[in-house]
Amino acid sequence: MTLYITDLDGTLLRSDTSISEYSVSTLNSLIESGVMFTYATARSFASASPLVGGLRLNCPAITFNGVFIIDPRTGKHLVENTYSAECRRMARELFITENIAPLVYSYINGEEKVSYLESRLDEVKSYINSRRGDKRLRPVSDYKALFEGDIFYFTVIDPRDISPLDKVFTAENGFSRNVQKDTYDDNMIWYEIYDKSASKANAVRQLADLVKADELICFGDNNNDISMIQAANVGVAVANSVDALKSAADIIIESNDNDGVARYIEKHGR
Repeated sequence: MTLYITDLDGTLLRSDTSISEYSVSTLNSLIESGVMFTYATARSFASASPLVGGLRLNCPAITFNGVFIIDPRTGKHLVENTYSAECRRMARELFITENIAPLVYSYINGEEKVSYLESRLDEVKSYINSRRGDKRLRPVSDYKALFEGDIFYFTVIDPRDISPLDKVFTAENGFSRNVQKDTYDDNMIWYEIYDKSASKANAVRQLADLVKADELICFGDNNNDISMIQAANVGVAVANSVDALKSAADIIIESNDNDGVARYIEKHGR
């Protein structure tokens, strides 16, 4: 069986973060006919769910760049690729020493939270403003509170200097990291940090094993999709992809705004 996995922002989602009626109806029809289809995103389940709510997914989904594989109907974690205690310690030490104020994703008393230093709001304002009303948001007053809970992900938005980050967040130290421009704002850089065991490549392989798929066809547009594209039997880039992703892909299809993903699966997935 073939498993189709798509990135969301810039790939399945159009430039306004919506999915066209054509894509929703086409993909739902394919899913109902037995095609295995799902998504792999850097977003959280809470952030992704409203955007793909019209899709009747029949497979688990991948969130946080491969940290979690979830049941999209319930949000239950089926697989977790998370930090060791030593990785959390190293990250805390670096952020405090270098006076860096990241977004910190963690579970506190069983609830997912995104913590940030209230005094450094300007550094994460774009993220906070785009998620108004999100119950996960947790402003805190100091570093001690910032690093509370079971931490599984860090994001630094527009770091002043990435060299201190790159020295610590290495595979040798147990980390994976992704650095790329924001899909919707070329002037913004995201530096995302997660466990070495977490990547879209690793997660799509884990997911293929879960659903017993023997072929992977993956779609993407940005740097964090490259590992997934390379891990797939067929790696597909939408026309609006960054050059590095296009170079890694086997096929280039129509853009996200022209329903490239749905059109490709409609042609090949029956």
